[in-house]
Amino acid sequence: MQNPRIMKKLATALFASSLLLGCQNDSKLDSKSSGDLEARVKKLEAQMAKHGEALDFLDQVYAQQKQQQQAEERETPAPDATFAVDIAPDVAAGQVEGPATACVTLVEAWDFA
Repeated sequence: MQNPRIMKKLATALFASSLLLGCQNDSKLDSKSSGDLEARVKKLEAQMAKHGEALDFLDQVYAQQKQQQQAEERETPAPDATFAVDIAPDVAAGQVEGPATACVTLVEAWDFA
């Protein structure tokens, strides 16, 4: 699973680079020559459309990874969690040691293999 922070940084870098690519040329508005503003806007829009699909894809991947991370966080028990073990069948079978009123229950498990 990719790190969501890295994916978000990658998407931001891709977006910033697309903006920089569109703005690399010296602005014709700054010079004395007359520039065709509509042509420049169309060029920028075309570049944004070109990179827009990649950004949309990265956003979808980021959202999916965030959902997976949230699901893992919901399923992972807290480190200070307390779990209850049903010992009623063991008590009924007489497989207990000590008083039934004890405050603490120790569960013993083993494997003969």
